[in-house]
Amino acid sequence: MLGNILGSIASSVLSGGNGNQSTALQLIQALLQSQGGVEGIIAKLQQGGLDDLLKTWISADEENAPVSGEQIANVFGQENLQAAAQEVGVEEKDAGDLLAEFLPKIVDTLTPDGQLPDLQNLNTNDLLAQAAKGVLGKLFS
Repeated sequence: MLGNILGSIASSVLSGGNGNQSTALQLIQALLQSQGGVEGIIAKLQQGGLDDLLKTWISADEENAPVSGEQIANVFGQENLQAAAQEVGVEEKDAGDLLAEFLPKIVDTLTPDGQLPDLQNLNTNDLLAQAAKGVLGKLFS
């Protein structure tokens, strides 16, 4: 259910993007399932040495720092990225590049107030409200 909600959020965030956004959404959903949800993805990014980049994605005051497909592959592991890529039907390198392009936008939208929500105590309605606030803020800024 959470994966579907995040897919809806991601669709809103990425609307107007290129044809790769559908594939990116599928990859993000595959990672959500394999990594234990949003909390697992955030933990992997932090543990993988991308904490400084992650902070810019979360911050309301900074522009999202870019991340490379190679960095994404290193953080999530070649095996996990390969499994997600196979599930979606893309090459592993393409999967890393797509995640590098779209994951910062998703994290940014989930953190419109510049801080990571309490993911353990966050319910579905809170997540939707948080994301909607972020999407609306971007549309009207």
